[in-house]
Amino acid sequence: MPQASALFPGYADAVRRWKIGHQVFHLHLIVMNSTLADLHAACRQARWKDADRLLHCLTHLYEAATASMKYASDFPPHAYRELIRPSMSEPFLSPGFSGTLNDDHGLMRANLRELRARLREHRDAGRLPQSTAAAAKTLWSAQARNRRHHMLICERFVPGGESQLREFLNGQDAAEHSDREKGHP
Repeated sequence: MPQASALFPGYADAVRRWKIGHQVFHLHLIVMNSTLADLHAACRQARWKDADRLLHCLTHLYEAATASMKYASDFPPHAYRELIRPSMSEPFLSPGFSGTLNDDHGLMRANLRELRARLREHRDAGRLPQSTAAAAKTLWSAQARNRRHHMLICERFVPGGESQLREFLNGQDAAEHSDREKGHP
């Protein structure tokens, strides 16, 4: 059987980039989660110099995650539509597959929400040093850039379209609505 790269020029590179970029991103997630655990401890114990250092570390990790995302998606959109996206669908993966369902990603998001709340409490109580507030602001900017770049990549690959998870959920909602109209519970 001929190799995929012989049949579809550029597809082998797209698959390689997609896989390597996502594997590197997953490593970033793991390090982010351990850094967030250390950061929560530093905030609880009011070790602000440690908190500042860890916030800067998280900022760099977010920037690195954005770079790995850009690397992972640096191939033509047609390769995504014709090869990558179908590989993330049935029968290869469950309907509605999404990277946001990754446990480490969910933990990171929960840890960041908790961090925001904890820093807000310290700020409101007048206990948050200016250097820590500035470091946190830099982190939130890196997080916002990461989200913007992800949205740009999504739009490039699926112009005006929805994620597989959103498509699945919309299909579920439509099926439930249809069942209710037919009198099925």
